[in-house]
Amino acid sequence: LETRSRVELVRLLLRPRLGPLWDEFTGPERPALMSGAGLEEILIQEPPRWLPPAYKDYNDLLAAAVEAAVSEKDAPRDLAAWRWGAASPIVLEHPLFGRIPGLAHWAGPGQQPQSGGSYTVKQVGRAFGPSERMTVDFADFDDSTLNIVTGQSGQLFSPYFMDQWKAWYEGTTFTLPFSDQAVKRSAAHRLTLLPAR
Repeated sequence: LETRSRVELVRLLLRPRLGPLWDEFTGPERPALMSGAGLEEILIQEPPRWLPPAYKDYNDLLAAAVEAAVSEKDAPRDLAAWRWGAASPIVLEHPLFGRIPGLAHWAGPGQQPQSGGSYTVKQVGRAFGPSERMTVDFADFDDSTLNIVTGQSGQLFSPYFMDQWKAWYEGTTFTLPFSDQAVKRSAAHRLTLLPAR
């Protein structure tokens, strides 16, 4: 709906100005006629000269854009069934094991419905998202938090392979011990790597 409404808004703004030239543009060129920053500036400033004569104000224009988007013949009729996550899922797979039949199911979360988008505080989509989330408490570094997308291990059968996925996906996190004392208190085990003699 967000993308459709944006396309319709560009049409409502530019078609009256371009007249017959509007029909020269088809497909993806139409929304590209007006950049995201340019469109945002118009909606913030609401210049009277950009408001098409058919609309009394910008609220009326925005409502018309949304109405046009939901009225398209391929738009779902049952608005209660609309799910943002189904329209904009996130797809995560292991770069190697995710392509092997039989292992792919175990090699990552695969496709999951996801909240957020390129215009929201939660910046995530089909092909982008944060590789980690970190909050630093400068008053007490031991009160900082961190979590990564899936887990600390890239080994498929390690218990640390997907141990952070649920937190990343649901928006929770983990305490990040910083001081030596905090690291010692929180350690579950220690792995020591020694060079070959």
